[in-house]
Amino acid sequence: MPETVFEELKRYIRFGGEDERALRALHAAAAPRFAAVAEAFYERILTHEEARAALLGGESRVGQLKVTLQAWLDTLLSGPWDEAYWQHRYAIGRVHVRIGLPQHYMFGAMNVVRIELAAIAYERFHPAPRELQAVRDALGKVLDLELAVMLHTYRDDLLAQQARVERLATFGQLVGAIGHDLRNPLGVIETSLFILR
Repeated sequence: MPETVFEELKRYIRFGGEDERALRALHAAAAPRFAAVAEAFYERILTHEEARAALLGGESRVGQLKVTLQAWLDTLLSGPWDEAYWQHRYAIGRVHVRIGLPQHYMFGAMNVVRIELAAIAYERFHPAPRELQAVRDALGKVLDLELAVMLHTYRDDLLAQQARVERLATFGQLVGAIGHDLRNPLGVIETSLFILR
């Protein structure tokens, strides 16, 4: 059976069992602080005019989005990192595309998550440097996977837009050709009617 895009990505960045264990260890330390991470995340968005404008529903919807972000963080660090994970993340990316969220805001937002979780990882694991390094490596890999999934959705949207433009261009050419083919006989008929009158 052919390898899926997500399997290929995980293989490429060497995301495996050790990373899964490290992320689950971080989950135990980070879960009680998911609400604080969500606060920091949306505080950054709300203090930036253009990023705030990208929120559907504006500030009134932020409370709901904070809950959604906490659920996202939960699966980010607990897995399972399988095809269902890919599909769920892909659906989130489709929402970002649909609302027209610029990619640079997505990257900036992911950096806020990276900084917040890295600080939690340091607080919890700094007495054990090897564990800390494993957690940092795993966190970097999983957030890179997240960005890859999101970029995949933007790429798919771009390809769909390109296909629509090509279809419209082909349709325009067809209409132009039909118009040209109809104008010639109509011109002859018009001339013949003029002569007959």
